[in-house]
Amino acid sequence: MSIRRHGKKFQVRVTAKGHTVTQSFDTEVEAQRWEAQQKVLFACGVVEQRLRATISLKLTLADAIDRYTAEILPIKRGRDSEQYLLKYWKIAALAKRRVDTITRQDLVAERDKLLRSSLAPASARRYLDCLSAVLTACCRDWMLLETNPMSQIRKPSNSKPRERRVAPKELGYLLHAARFSPDLQAMIRIALETGMRRSEILSLEWRFVDLEKRVVWLPLTKNGDTRTVPLSREATRTIAALPLRVDGKLFSKNGTSLSAAFQRAVKRARQTYELDKNNAGSALDDLARDPFLQDLRFHDLRHERISSLVEGGFNLIEVAAISGHRTMQCLKRYSHLQTSMLIDKLDGMSKTMLPNEASKSDS
Repeated sequence: MSIRRHGKKFQVRVTAKGHTVTQSFDTEVEAQRWEAQQKVLFACGVVEQRLRATISLKLTLADAIDRYTAEILPIKRGRDSEQYLLKYWKIAALAKRRVDTITRQDLVAERDKLLRSSLAPASARRYLDCLSAVLTACCRDWMLLETNPMSQIRKPSNSKPRERRVAPKELGYLLHAARFSPDLQAMIRIALETGMRRSEILSLEWRFVDLEKRVVWLPLTKNGDTRTVPLSREATRTIAALPLRVDGKLFSKNGTSLSAAFQRAVKRARQTYELDKNNAGSALDDLARDPFLQDLRFHDLRHERISSLVEGGFNLIEVAAISGHRTMQCLKRYSHLQTSMLIDKLDGMSKTMLPNEASKSDS
């Protein structure tokens, strides 16, 4: 707090958490008295509450989204996908409301609206989590709310992890369909060979690639860690064939454009497959039930690579070093793939531990 003379008036300035309120008085004595009162109120938290009320009278959810986009989103990982979700909330009817008037009932209505749409429960949860991040910033960073009303509602549960495997024949059709986009074809190969996440592939820069040592360094991953990814021979050849770009990145696409390009390639690959099957005399009903290249996403390539590593004999610690999973719990879903190898090991131990009948009779 401070008092300064402004013309014939004495002005008191009160600042709390980056926000300022001023009051003018005719005499310095009045200014000092008011300042002393504010110090007491400040200690009790009253000044902070008044500042919050004054600011929130003007700030709508749309304003909060704009501020979040400008101040917080640029330093977050996965900002491309979050920016896409924020656009939904920016044009929603709720965006016109003042943030301090948004209630738990409002958010329940928005949740139910999302669940009534074509979105899966896990996707609806991502929209709600995105809005919750904005409301959390209103509480913690900007002093506009005391609590986040989103914390008081039940969110849809996350769906079970996808178990979609990618067959070699599907990969052949997919890579052929992606030949029209060299970037896309290269990203598919890199995902299959390294198991890197989509965001990690998109963020690759030449300064972090060492083709001689056959490694890629990821300075910032989804879980916040750095990671060195080993490159297979095929991955090394794929990266070495890429043209150099002015911005130093390996690829120009973002998350949205990559997903769109990938789905176009999947659609072309499926059309080619159906044409081949028609030429071979397959019935239309059979094709309609054929799951070939159906429900395929880019992230399934990572799942396929991790699954193949486990099936290839890599233990889970080695797999985690390649995939970037922070805990063994995250890889638990892949442990069933090791069952056949464990059975072989158990059989081997049984042979060494238990004598057979012939050896018993000989003794």
